[in-house]
Amino acid sequence: MISGRMHMSIARLIASASILALVSTGPSRAENAPAAPATPAEAKAGHNGHAAPACNDPKPDCAMTANPAFDRKGRLWLAFSVEKSVYVASSADGGKNFSAPATIATIGDGVVDAHGDARPKVVALDDGTILASYTTRPDKQMIGTIFTSRSTDGGKTFSAPQPMLTEGGQRFDAFVVSPRGRIYGGWLDKTNALKAKAEGKEFRGSGVAFGWSDDKGVSFSGKKILLDHACECCRMSAALDKDGLPVFAWRQVFDGEVRDHYAAKLSADGAALSGGRVSDDDWAINSCPHHGPGLAVDNAGWHLAWFTKGKNRQGLFYARSADGGKTFSAPEKIGDDARAPSHPALLSVKGRLYRVWKEFDGTTTTIPMQLSRDGGKSWSAPRVMAQTADASDHPELVAGKGGAYLSWVTHKEGYRLLPLPRDEKSAAAQ
Repeated sequence: MISGRMHMSIARLIASASILALVSTGPSRAENAPAAPATPAEAKAGHNGHAAPACNDPKPDCAMTANPAFDRKGRLWLAFSVEKSVYVASSADGGKNFSAPATIATIGDGVVDAHGDARPKVVALDDGTILASYTTRPDKQMIGTIFTSRSTDGGKTFSAPQPMLTEGGQRFDAFVVSPRGRIYGGWLDKTNALKAKAEGKEFRGSGVAFGWSDDKGVSFSGKKILLDHACECCRMSAALDKDGLPVFAWRQVFDGEVRDHYAAKLSADGAALSGGRVSDDDWAINSCPHHGPGLAVDNAGWHLAWFTKGKNRQGLFYARSADGGKTFSAPEKIGDDARAPSHPALLSVKGRLYRVWKEFDGTTTTIPMQLSRDGGKSWSAPRVMAQTADASDHPELVAGKGGAYLSWVTHKEGYRLLPLPRDEKSAAAQ
């Protein structure tokens, strides 16, 4: 029997080769493109020739993706899946040891959406409530259903999962909590796309939908598509602006199948978006990049990092906006092109702005990190925070009582939570 981790590694290799062929040979239908990263690094780093031990146990070390959150007491919560089950576990010692996981759901038909940009999520509320989400979809189909579940007993048990919507098809949810406790959610929604298809009309991508909960995740109100034609296969990112309203970023499909990035803030009444295009990369591709943006917000403004293979630029880039997304700074190159930089993440914590990403040199995947103390105007030299010689998840950043942390699960080493440096001197140390 092939283990879940070995199966995922093989699948990534095959799918990655497929998407590279799509990129190089011409357009195809994006909604039918394979679920795979868009960079050569992923084709090699996804499976590096190592034999995979059987690892189907319900623990973070056996997961292919993981999503972290700290609660107000400093306890780490982690959402993950193993095969067809979704779990949440917690750690009181910085990820060294985890509690027995609570099972959120075990599905029958289809798959749990947990690869690369897609993954179960966890949100820790100030009153101790834990909100978990996950997406299921039919095997080999990219249309799913987002479910949410809650725990009010410290993660011992969770409520029966409830669908965010019962029709249309949703994926790539992103949640953020306001200082007053409102949970904002954003996701990609295929409702309008499916209606257009039924009417024999063309439709690019997905809609971008939003909603919110004022009852700690029991229900979500205002669920509505506010903008159409988002890239249906790339994750959304979310962060709170200075006024407590949520900012979201995603890959948008512009005229000519150009898939560049867009960032916008949701209005207080949840009825409108304000923001704009992050950059004109001119990446015209009618297939799936599977490569969403990183987003952070601080007193200096909005910060974005993204990957592109456009006519105007290629590689990994960063830009910031000081005017609520109306304009963005000139794109700044991130990483070493010779190491195929990809999959960035950003985080702002107490005046410190962090960015991390993946690089691959043909043998080893690394996670470089940079720190800025001036709102992204200047950055410390890249410092490698972690590495692996086997398959790995994309890096995630999470804020806790002790500062900022890198959250990363790898095929060989399992789950790791690594503290990030607080000053430039420590950031420069290797």
